[in-house]
Parts: sequence; C-alpha cells; structure tokens
Amino acid sequence: MFDTKTILASRTVWSNLIGLSALILGLFGFDGSALATGEVEEALVQLIAAGSFMASTPFRIVATKQILN
Repeated sequence: MFDTKTILASRTVWSNLIGLSALILGLFGFDGSALATGEVEEALVQLIAAGSFMASTPFRIVATKQILN
C-alpha cells in the first residue's frame, strides 16, 4: 500500500510557495520600511527566497509519502 498525503502537507510545496512569495513581493516593491531600511530589506527577501528554494531539495529527498492529486 502506498503512503499518501495532500499537497498542503508537503514541506517541499510549502518551501517553494514561501520562496515564490518572497520573490513576488520583491518584484512588486514590497514596502518593508517597518522591517528595515534600505538595501537590508532587499537582501533579506532574497535570502529568504534562496533559503526556501534550497530547503525544498532536501525536503523532497527525505519525503516518504506520495502527494495525492
């Protein structure tokens, strides 16, 4: 019997969604002035996106369940 899970239970999917969200916020000029000033916020958004996408690979490798459609 195959172990399965829903798409929202996948760490890989969540990791990619977080990374994509960070990139989209950066592209649309997210005003993070309450968070930081200047280029620090830009670097932070890019680091979050990069870390998220890098995390998705190990999550996929250690996954033991198949995603249901």
